[in-house]
Amino acid sequence: MSKDKADIKNPVNPPSVMIVDDEEIVLTSLQSLLRLDTDYRVVTFRSPVEALAELQKHPVDAVISDFLMPQMNGLQFLAEVKRLYPSVPRILLTGYADKGNAINAINEVGLYQYIEKPWDNDHIKLVLRNSLATKSLEETLQQKLRELDEVLRHRDALATREGMLRQELDLARQVQQNLLPRRLPEANGLRIAAKYEPVLEIGGDYYDIQELDESRLGILVADATGHGIQAALSTALLKFAFSTLIKSGQSLPEIVTGMNEILGRGLPENSFVAAIVAILDKRQKSVEIINAGLPHPLIWRRAATTVERVAANGLFLGIDLPLSYCASEATTVSLGPGDRLLLYSDGLSEVPGRDGRFFGDATMIEEIERHAATPLEQLLDWLLQSSREFCDGSQEPDDTTIVAIETI
Repeated sequence: MSKDKADIKNPVNPPSVMIVDDEEIVLTSLQSLLRLDTDYRVVTFRSPVEALAELQKHPVDAVISDFLMPQMNGLQFLAEVKRLYPSVPRILLTGYADKGNAINAINEVGLYQYIEKPWDNDHIKLVLRNSLATKSLEETLQQKLRELDEVLRHRDALATREGMLRQELDLARQVQQNLLPRRLPEANGLRIAAKYEPVLEIGGDYYDIQELDESRLGILVADATGHGIQAALSTALLKFAFSTLIKSGQSLPEIVTGMNEILGRGLPENSFVAAIVAILDKRQKSVEIINAGLPHPLIWRRAATTVERVAANGLFLGIDLPLSYCASEATTVSLGPGDRLLLYSDGLSEVPGRDGRFFGDATMIEEIERHAATPLEQLLDWLLQSSREFCDGSQEPDDTTIVAIETI
């Protein structure tokens, strides 16, 4: 007789089948049948008590049991098997006379099926094969359910952490918003406007305006590396450094050098700040500027109807240098009637366009000249909109900050 290949489930680790019957001829016949036609590993017992003792030490994949046996009948035996291993298929062999009792007890022990004696060889192999396949599917399903439960627990844990992180970010955003000027100072003969647009909830850009005395304002436009909580902490440190030093009475280069020392001690490693620090003299209509890494400020000269670039350059703040940091010399510009001075971060100007060019100074100058008659606040809105529309979308936009001063 050739082997039924459909019965071969796993030649490397074949299923194990236990047969329990007090008749030796039944055990011998079934064991021979299964060993010849399948790759199942077969163990046999004439005593259900001994079979249970073996099962407690070595589980099997399926159990076939006689009904009428000494010491313990088949239903009692299979009930114990169910208690030990609920997922193991249980098959009852019954004589025709036992059929009624077997059917009544099926639900008690959760039989997979009962088979009448004398059995049909092909039928008993089919029942065994199907029961083992069902067990395998149930085990696979249970494993998938356990994996799903683990995924759901992991998701819940992530959601909890995300909620906590979201809460922390919201608090950091509130801190950063509270560090920005609540209102812009008023000055006779001058108009001041500012725009601040972070890409994320917490941006790396920052600006501040401090009244130094009746005639002077300290102005800061800055771009710190990073976003999120790091940016909020950097902003707080920047606010402290600027507020502390801008009113110290020191020269502007000394103020910037002092800010670099504070930032250098407080910023995380490999972090720095690009900034413009300026002092506006409202009476003289002049601005003293030190540029530490931001784009050149631009001045719209109303009388000449031209835009000038303030060519002030300097090192970033907070960087670790082998030699002492020394701020560049301040550049002073005078503002005539109707002139406009724009201090801004690179999020406005360093935007790549669809034609490969950057928004840059040239485009900004065109926009400033084209909107020379536009009120100052609306000009800033227009520049922000133009920069966003100019972007080709290949890169994420950056935080943008503009502080503008106009003489009236």
